Amino acid sequence: MRTTARLVLIAALAFCAAAVLPSAAQALPGPYVTTYADAPGRPRPCLNDTPTCRPVGIVKRGSHLVYCQTTGATVILGGYVSNWWVMTDLGADRVFIPALYVDNWDVVSRSLPYC
Repeated sequence: MRTTARLVLIAALAFCAAAVLPSAAQALPGPYVTTYADAPGRPRPCLNDTPTCRPVGIVKRGSHLVYCQTTGATVILGGYVSNWWVMTDLGADRVFIPALYVDNWDVVSRSLPYC
């Protein structure tokens, strides 16, 4: 009986944690960053042209709230290479853009949580 009670308690705690802790899609807002150019917003940090990776829009140059960082496909841009991506908003959607578009990425990345 004690084992059953423990399993029930563990299941209840796991359920509560899942309800309270944010997933990558519900990540808590982080800092604002500035992008120096328009960037393709993708549903995942990838580059192929499949339906699950195709850009869903353009994140315009300027200031954007970012939520988290993750690694993904390697991007080469203007002689720079990085596999880091950040999650930001594009209208009502959350999208990933390559971190190479973010000004001062080396500073921003230190305080941004992982997705």
